[in-house]
Amino acid sequence: MSIVLRLQIGKAERILRGQAHYWKVMRALQAEHGEITTSAIDAASNADSGDIRKFVRALVAAGYVQPVGETGRLGPGGPEKTYRIVRDQAECPRLAKSGVQGTGQRNMWNVLRGPLGRDGIDARDLAAFASTDGIPIALDTARTYLKMLAQAGYLACLAKGGPGKLAVWRLKPSMNTGPLPPMILRAKLVYDQNAGRVMGEATAEEDRP
Repeated sequence: MSIVLRLQIGKAERILRGQAHYWKVMRALQAEHGEITTSAIDAASNADSGDIRKFVRALVAAGYVQPVGETGRLGPGGPEKTYRIVRDQAECPRLAKSGVQGTGQRNMWNVLRGPLGRDGIDARDLAAFASTDGIPIALDTARTYLKMLAQAGYLACLAKGGPGKLAVWRLKPSMNTGPLPPMILRAKLVYDQNAGRVMGEATAEEDRP
């Protein structure tokens, strides 16, 4: 039998990783120094440097950032490149590995916030409306997303589900917090079954459908 842990979250530390964080740091670096380096992003983050480099490369491929020169410092691959944001925006560009914008969670959030979700929506319709050619949304993914948002207090249940029937949900007006989707996080922790408690620090990263 699997163990289910219910974690009580107190005052949480900021998660200094993920694309939204990197983008915020990049905009601040450009405003202050006029240029960006991956090492400067790394210094302001708690993340794998390879993940940062992949994000910067994806931004270059998508036309948001361009390389402008090199610093005098040597990095692992030679002189460190400098970059500038050429398509600036407050919201972080949502990039798949191919550089295509959009994620499943963002697409589903947009549907819930828009006219298609205004009168209530079930998981099947959410999956259909949020899917694109590059980002298909499975029914189970949509069902899980609705369940997680409902547990967090974002959704009102208009019709309960049952055998052969999906529940219908609507985003609460008070929880329409903005264009950025609530992030469903995947936790990594060590649970000691003998002591009955979590040992050490727990970390979390975005779980993207």
